[in-house]
Amino acid sequence: MKFIMVIIICFGANCEAIWERVPYDSEVTCLQSTKSVASYMQGQYPNSSGEIYCMNEEQFDLFYKDLEKGLNLNLQNTPLPDKPDA
Repeated sequence: MKFIMVIIICFGANCEAIWERVPYDSEVTCLQSTKSVASYMQGQYPNSSGEIYCMNEEQFDLFYKDLEKGLNLNLQNTPLPDKPDA
């Protein structure tokens, strides 16, 4: 199964989602990479807040469809309803 790293970054109340185009071969590899990505993002955008998720392809497809439908991103509304602690 492949996993896609999704980053939600917020500047105030304005949140955006970005993701990597190349999927990871495992959730463990994706999760390990989140540490360096979080550190980089905090250094580059110190006044922002955000969250990082590792979604399998099915979860990402649903998330992407929700974005196309106008999903309002915020840090209280996790894009993974089956993983509230992600």
